[in-house]
Amino acid sequence: MIIDLDDEVEAAPGHDRRRAMALAFALCLAIGSAGVGRDGPAATQRAGAEPASRLVMFSSDGTILVSAAADQWGPLAHLSLPATSPGVLLSWIPDRLANEALPPLPFIPVRVRAVPGLAVEGARDGDFRMVTWTERGNVYWLVSDHGDLVDLIRLADSLR
Repeated sequence: MIIDLDDEVEAAPGHDRRRAMALAFALCLAIGSAGVGRDGPAATQRAGAEPASRLVMFSSDGTILVSAAADQWGPLAHLSLPATSPGVLLSWIPDRLANEALPPLPFIPVRVRAVPGLAVEGARDGDFRMVTWTERGNVYWLVSDHGDLVDLIRLADSLR
């Protein structure tokens, strides 16, 4: 008869192996991170460089909706509405996402910013007028409830 004086519970088979693997993984991460240079803001900005411009959009309650550096603005950085265009909405999505069929509206082919586009005239006063076109890989919509299509196309041609 054998009597166990240590009175310790035996570890399950493989339990020590899991600990060893976790320790080896942690050591590999530590060694790897020591050998790789920093890529955070302190390492990527030149000393004495001016901070980059940022695009920030706020909601009506003041919370930040979008904050992006100038190199992330995309094509919209070149197309923005002038301050003298109240009641006009400019929106866009990447062309690859615009795969839905157009609604059954009486579209008129027009030329917008030297590319082909489509326009819809509101049936009654106060109805929305819309101009849409594809440029630089994005589909743009310019919508207003006042003025006429010629005004919208002129405004679209002036976007910078």
